[in-house]
Amino acid sequence: MKEMAMYEFEAAHQPNHSNTLNRLSEMSAVERQFTAVVLAGTRSNTDPVASIFGGQYKALVPICGKPMVERVVDSLVRSRSVKRVVIVFDDAAQLEECCPDIRAGYDVPVEVIPCRDTICCSVGSALESAGGEWPFLVTTADHALLTSAMVDRFCTEAMEGGALSVGFVEKKHLDAEHPGSKRTYLPFRETQLSGANLFAFTNSGALPVLDFWRQIEMKRKKPWQLFKAFGYRNLLGLLFKRYTVDEAFGRASAVLGVEARAVRLPFAEAAIDVDTPKDYHQVTQILKDRMDALGTFETQLQPVS
Repeated sequence: MKEMAMYEFEAAHQPNHSNTLNRLSEMSAVERQFTAVVLAGTRSNTDPVASIFGGQYKALVPICGKPMVERVVDSLVRSRSVKRVVIVFDDAAQLEECCPDIRAGYDVPVEVIPCRDTICCSVGSALESAGGEWPFLVTTADHALLTSAMVDRFCTEAMEGGALSVGFVEKKHLDAEHPGSKRTYLPFRETQLSGANLFAFTNSGALPVLDFWRQIEMKRKKPWQLFKAFGYRNLLGLLFKRYTVDEAFGRASAVLGVEARAVRLPFAEAAIDVDTPKDYHQVTQILKDRMDALGTFETQLQPVS
């Protein structure tokens, strides 16, 4: 765990000496281009994590001394890719009370807009409020382990693909770093992927995804209609691992009417968010391990007297 923490710290702060010129070229291509949308609202008054602290909003739950949503914004702002942050939250006054520096404490602008009736409508509202400043990065406030290295890696690869990119982590990374972590995986012929709560809308060609998403949200209590929307053959093929990742996303692109691709990230912790009290305890321990690793690294940098 500490080795992984140090890798992420160094990736965020040190140049990559392997193929340096190419990596610098890639990073300059996406530098401060993205408008980041952070989904921080709640769909329930009894969120299992928020209820531990007697609150309503999981986004405001403190973890290692800082509200989760503030940790996410910190990582977005520290990245090389994000030029603006839009937080979608139900109560701006309560957000600013818990995070007093959330608007004025950063070098990039941060704004708060109200939630809409559904996640899809909230994303659409955020895109509209940002005035069409493509590309967009969408993530969630419970992504407390998000780092600037993850953000930059995802944004760099998203700009090399189609209109929609979705972040994933392969099961082998989670098994190696956090074997006890319970995640949901999509099965493919060559691998299993867990979602990383990172989505890139690189141009207006991705907008049909929101229309499709809106239809799916309306049908979420009717499984047979969900099968119809995606296609029985596509879903059964995924279930029985008939498709590679690229084949599956090619089929999804045809259904969505959007060029979509999967971005596989090498960071195990990109797939670990805070959905349950067990997740909260796991993420807390990982953050403590990171701080310990950083403290050890800084101690090693001290000059010997």
